[in-house]
Amino acid sequence: MKALLFAPLWLLISLNDGFWQPRSDQARVIIYRQREFGGNAYAIKINDREKTQLPTNRYIQVDVLPGRVKLESVKDYFSDNQILWLIAQPGQTYYVKAVEEIDFLSRTLLLAPINEEQAQRELRKVKRIESPLSN
Repeated sequence: MKALLFAPLWLLISLNDGFWQPRSDQARVIIYRQREFGGNAYAIKINDREKTQLPTNRYIQVDVLPGRVKLESVKDYFSDNQILWLIAQPGQTYYVKAVEEIDFLSRTLLLAPINEEQAQRELRKVKRIESPLSN
């Protein structure tokens, strides 16, 4: 009987464990935005290829090849593109927090690397975008 009670817990832990770990020959990048008042969706490009639109209170998870990785947020003519470069190591997970900054004449989705502890704490309230555009 105890085994039946702990089986769902074990399944949840084992599924969640694989969720945060990339394959050993790739690196994982998780880009997220928390809830913002009136935030706009921005296109997210990885190595100059658009992956998805990132609205507020959402995150994307993308596995990339190790090496130099270019992350870019793009909106329109009235917004400034933001670029963040990462040096990705195989088997590692990188967390990037995106925050919209609004100025008088322009807006920008700022991208900043975040430590794992803070990112996982903040990701608890953020929903995953299930289907980023194909590689």
